[in-house]
Amino acid sequence: MDKSFEIKIEGTTIRLKGNLDGKNASALEGAMRNDAIYMIDFTDVEDINFAALRALLNLRKSGLHFSVVNANSEVAEKFEDTGVSAFVPVCRKPKHLDMSKYIEFGASFLSKAYNSADGDAMIKVYSERTPHEVVMREKAVAKAVMLFGIPTPLVGTLHQDGESMGLDFERIEGKRSFSRIISEEPERLEEMTVRFAKMCKELHSKPCDTTVFTNKKMIYRPAILACKDITEEERQKALDFLDNVPNSTTCLHGDMQLSNVITNGKEDLWIDLSDFSYGCPMFDMGMWYFLSQLNPEHLMINLFHFGKKEMDQVWPIFVREYFGTKTEAEQAEVRKQVEPFAALHMLFLGATYGFEPGMLDFVKAKLLN
Repeated sequence: MDKSFEIKIEGTTIRLKGNLDGKNASALEGAMRNDAIYMIDFTDVEDINFAALRALLNLRKSGLHFSVVNANSEVAEKFEDTGVSAFVPVCRKPKHLDMSKYIEFGASFLSKAYNSADGDAMIKVYSERTPHEVVMREKAVAKAVMLFGIPTPLVGTLHQDGESMGLDFERIEGKRSFSRIISEEPERLEEMTVRFAKMCKELHSKPCDTTVFTNKKMIYRPAILACKDITEEERQKALDFLDNVPNSTTCLHGDMQLSNVITNGKEDLWIDLSDFSYGCPMFDMGMWYFLSQLNPEHLMINLFHFGKKEMDQVWPIFVREYFGTKTEAEQAEVRKQVEPFAALHMLFLGATYGFEPGMLDFVKAKLLN
């Protein structure tokens, strides 16, 4: 390998420096494990040749999971022109974030949303606590999901101003989330829940492109291994549960919930796709159960614009439509099957961001006992 070329490994981030050729790119194989997901930072990569592009393509097809971030325009164009970007997600260096051209219209836990002055775009500005890698992954994954045929708004330019990052999306005129519709028109609760269940079933019936997207198990495993709040015996129980989940290549949203479907009355679209992956649909169910059944009232209202009273109506309708349940006993059995997956997601969140009160107790009761 050229001595002027450098590889620096920081956890699952790999930083490169210098021109990337075939020999340098092949050396990346030894820097990555096949049970982790990597970001390869191209901030200091000036150029890339065909041999390097071929080597990266072969590494991706061999089962290694990675995306490229902070690529300059010339390098990004080579990925796109050759078609390698269809297999290796590529995110260009962010442009300067100029908020004078946008008007704020909404906010969530980790981001604020703004409309462009001309009404064509909206920008999602992430809080400073959001790792830049997460924003870049959403950019890369949102584009790949759209190309794969999942209904979703077009994704555009990545922006940065200091520690804040923003991402442009197509603005869907007149759009409302399914949860917003339920909050504003409660008489449509059943209609919107049925539509949501139908969209989830359709998504979970679609085989995923495993050469582009990631196995959900690979997202959960590192968090289980890194969690400092459980014993080694509990860690092994969590890993055993994960390993025993049936393997599947169906599409998963990763954050499947009512606020992540929008409609303009003509078309229903999925949004917030940074965790799109593939695997057993119960992974998505666990996420949905956690948000809809285990969230404190104030967080539920913040996320869905309505509270537990309405959600207690939504959940049984959803289960009836998705699973085909007809009796309360069948509903209870679904809940029993979903709870360990909800606990698994809570373990992932706790290991990543810290456990909120009561979370670890639920995890121990439903997953680690």
